[in-house]
Amino acid sequence: MEIAGTVVDALLLLRILQLKLQRTYLWITLAAVLTLLLDAVTLWYGSESQEISRVFIFSRFLWAFVFPAAAYDVWEELKTQVARIRRFAIFRLVASLVLAAILGLIIAAAAGAEESNGDALLDTFAVILWAATSTASLAFLWSMNRLVRAAKIEVQGNTSVWLLFYQLSLAAEVVTCFLIIIGQRFTEFVSTAIDVSLGLYSILITLWCIWKLRAHTSNVPSEPEKSLL
Repeated sequence: MEIAGTVVDALLLLRILQLKLQRTYLWITLAAVLTLLLDAVTLWYGSESQEISRVFIFSRFLWAFVFPAAAYDVWEELKTQVARIRRFAIFRLVASLVLAAILGLIIAAAAGAEESNGDALLDTFAVILWAATSTASLAFLWSMNRLVRAAKIEVQGNTSVWLLFYQLSLAAEVVTCFLIIIGQRFTEFVSTAIDVSLGLYSILITLWCIWKLRAHTSNVPSEPEKSLL
C-alpha cells in the first residue's frame, strides 16, 4: 500500500510538470513534492520506526503552512475573477489559524505539564495544529466555493479539479487527526483496516486528479496571433 501510494504521488507530480502547471500552481506543486519526499522517507525508514515517528511529528508543522498555501493556490487560475473574494476569505483563514495556534499551545502546555514531558507537549501541539490547519483550509475552500458561485463565477477546468481534490484530501486529514486522538480505543485489526481504507481512498482520489488535470489554456494571444491582429 505504501509503495502504491508513493508511485501514485510521483505520477501526480510528473503530471503537474508534464502539463507545466507549476507555472500557475506553485504551492500545489510544492505540496506534491513534499508529499513524495515524505513517502520516500517513510519507505526508507519503515512506517513503524522511531525515526519516522519524529519525521511525522515535525512534518505536521510544515503542513500547517503548506495546507493553507495550497488551498489559496487552488483559485490561482481564476485569480482575476476571484481576487476580492479571495482576499476576504484569506483574512478569515489567517485569523482562524492564529486562534488555533494559541489554543493549541495552551492545550499542549497543559498536557505537557501533566505528563512532565517535553515530547508530549510537542506531539500534542503538532496534532492540534495539524487538525486546526486542515479544518481551516477545508473551511476556506468551502467558503470560497460558496462565495464564488454566489457571484455567478463559473468554476471549471483545473480549478474544479483541485477544488474537489483538496476538499476530499483535507477531509481525510481531519478524519485522520480525529482517529489519532482516539486511536488507543481501537483494536489492532480495526486500526489496520482503517489505515488500509484511508490509503486506498488517497490513492483513488489522486488517480482521479491525475486523470482530470489538463494543460492550462490561456486567453492571451501568442506572438504569431498578435502579429496577425
